[in-house]
Amino acid sequence: MKSKMYYGLRALQITTLIVVSVVILFQLNELRVISNEVRYQQTEKFSYSLTNLAAAEASRYLGQKKSKDLQLLINELSNDPMVRDATIYDHLGKILYQSNDPLLLPILLKINEPVNDDIKGVIPYIAELYKEDKKIGYIRISLKQDHILRLIFNYQQQSLETLTLLLLLSFFAGSLIMALFFRRAEAAYYRLNKLIPNLIAMNKKS
Repeated sequence: MKSKMYYGLRALQITTLIVVSVVILFQLNELRVISNEVRYQQTEKFSYSLTNLAAAEASRYLGQKKSKDLQLLINELSNDPMVRDATIYDHLGKILYQSNDPLLLPILLKINEPVNDDIKGVIPYIAELYKEDKKIGYIRISLKQDHILRLIFNYQQQSLETLTLLLLLSFFAGSLIMALFFRRAEAAYYRLNKLIPNLIAMNKKS
């Protein structure tokens, strides 16, 4: 009887351990898949936010004909490590301001041009510029999407590693607690198993 209960409890422990381990591994894999999707979504949101913010500034400067501020805006954008280049056009598509060493549109859009290593991972974002309700130009910002993805990936990877470590530590602590609890329960069971026959014998004598 004792051996059956002992091995039954052991089998239950091992089964529980396997099930919990499988669930943890499955959830970690799901978390990685979701983080990949979120990474691309965050990249798109960041790119549109940066483009729209730059467009708002460019619209204000272009409407007020502040040439120095427009060139300063282009320089600040091009100095950002996530930006390949930036260009401001008038409403007819004529280039007004652009950063140094810009990518030409035919190359960037791969129109009748050979594939260039400089455009790998570079995504152009274009926003219209308005003064009140009148269109006065465009701004194009070419972002290094692979650089942005790498930054987000590194951050998410560190978070996942920290979460994995916490899960492992929690699992290890839980295993120790369960082992201690099992030993105490097993000892209590053996004491009770010895005590019951003694009580029965004493009742018979009385």
